[in-house]
Amino acid sequence: MNKKPVNSLQRVLTTLSHSEADRVPFFLLLTMHGAKELDVSIKEYFSNAESVAKGQLLMQKKYRHDCLYSFFYAALELEAWGSEVIYVDDGPPNAGAPVIRNHDDISKLKMPNVKDTPCMVKVLNATAIMKKNVGDEVPIIGVVMSPFSLPVMQMGFPAYLDLIYEQPLLFQQLMAINQDFCV
Repeated sequence: MNKKPVNSLQRVLTTLSHSEADRVPFFLLLTMHGAKELDVSIKEYFSNAESVAKGQLLMQKKYRHDCLYSFFYAALELEAWGSEVIYVDDGPPNAGAPVIRNHDDISKLKMPNVKDTPCMVKVLNATAIMKKNVGDEVPIIGVVMSPFSLPVMQMGFPAYLDLIYEQPLLFQQLMAINQDFCV
């Protein structure tokens, strides 16, 4: 039985409703690959929302997959908290030194305002550009770093594990601020 063709969003929604679409939805969660499509460095690519949106749109058209991906790079969320981002030519950007260097730093943390933090605004703007281009035809996948994953970058894995077991009240304080940030 031939199924009538649908757009990407309809294909995904049809599949999620346990019905058969014209084909199985195909998601490529491509991030820095848009830099190559645009022939720019990874740092230049992630420097503005327009580049990321254009890269995502070009790759979606080229590979005919069923989503756009507004995720930039994991270190972006730590950048929002004041961390340095380290760019390399052939890989994803990485976080610099942890922003929490000791337990006292946790009580001093100020949650970044997503709408006022330049790196986060780039993600919001890229998402808006993608939405303007695809309307309701292609799903846009967004990502928020989990409140339990963010501390690995905020303070390093060993210090995070120590915090969980040695300072449960401080751990709860960190989780509360990270949960608020994620929401």
